[in-house]
Amino acid sequence: MYKKENGPKFYMPSLFDLLKLYGMETIYAKSNPPSGINSPRKEPLGPCPPDTAGGGDAPSPPKCSCRVSDGQKLASDRGITGAGVTGSRTGRICERGKELELPSGATNPGLLRHIHNAARFRLPQCFEGACVSVKQSAHNNWVLGHSMSFSSVTPGGYKVLLSYVDKSKPISVPYFVMEAAPGGQMSCEIRVGPSQGTRATVVAQVADGELYSFESIFDVYFNNFTASVIGVNREFIALHYLQAITDRISLGAEVVARGAASELSSASGAARWSTEDHSVSATLGNRGLDLCYARAIKPFLTVATMLEVGFAIRRAVATVAYEWHTDAWTVRGSVDSDGLVGATLQRALGGKNAQLACAISALLNHPNDKFRLGFGITAAII
Repeated sequence: MYKKENGPKFYMPSLFDLLKLYGMETIYAKSNPPSGINSPRKEPLGPCPPDTAGGGDAPSPPKCSCRVSDGQKLASDRGITGAGVTGSRTGRICERGKELELPSGATNPGLLRHIHNAARFRLPQCFEGACVSVKQSAHNNWVLGHSMSFSSVTPGGYKVLLSYVDKSKPISVPYFVMEAAPGGQMSCEIRVGPSQGTRATVVAQVADGELYSFESIFDVYFNNFTASVIGVNREFIALHYLQAITDRISLGAEVVARGAASELSSASGAARWSTEDHSVSATLGNRGLDLCYARAIKPFLTVATMLEVGFAIRRAVATVAYEWHTDAWTVRGSVDSDGLVGATLQRALGGKNAQLACAISALLNHPNDKFRLGFGITAAII
């Protein structure tokens, strides 16, 4: 039975997460492009600390106080109730990218693990403490960054980051980013494109001289469907498939096979209906139900509702979120049925020789009467 913790988990944003705003590009299919400022598919720019990790009835990874990014979510995370599909709660990709090159007339639906992005991108990514990050771009494709964090909840300290993005290519692959701390903790992500319609990604984390986590993802894009293979450590392997039925309707499925805990193997079906201003997506399987809805009410305002139902743990969580944005700032807020109220303000400060941005976060836990505040500032030296 699921046991509720005494309080929420908080995450101090790292430079590894903040760099993804500038060094990563989203691959859009022909039938799922960024359709404008008022579309629920829009992906805004700004500091994006990831969600809290863990959830559901799947075995949680062992805790390690020296992890590079304790809040960085693994592909094994399936949400609070364990109802989501593999990879649907991993860190967001926030920069609008160019479309994947597909044959003329292709209606590719995108990836199954991104099926709920239109709604889940409206959630505020709350964090705690203070963080200062600086990154400097070289004349070539390399970027060097530094960050200093202070927190009473998660371990803080200094971290250095090194990344490589081939800016001459429209899809920005190969992509490489590494973050390291003085204690020997390190995380690394590598993404390559073996061919025009394939992407391969490897993510590894090292702590205490041991390989803490290793994930591998291989995505294949066809004219009207996509397929993915996701492997996490030696725990499980997941197979994804998403088919475009029409320009607005997509259907898919997921099969997860676990070795050590075969009783946690699962199968689920997925569906999505989307227009320029609406998006409805759902996944239903033997582990639970995950239902999301997003609507662009005005060019600057988008609202979203989410419902997670875990069959195994007999728990349901409903969430309402909104996003209010302009070119210079973005406000996100949410409230859920567990009594958690969160909000973030992300503001671009500009600058002549450096692009400055700040983020303010607040999270209130009503059941436990706890409040957390966070502030972060980043500088991209031109």
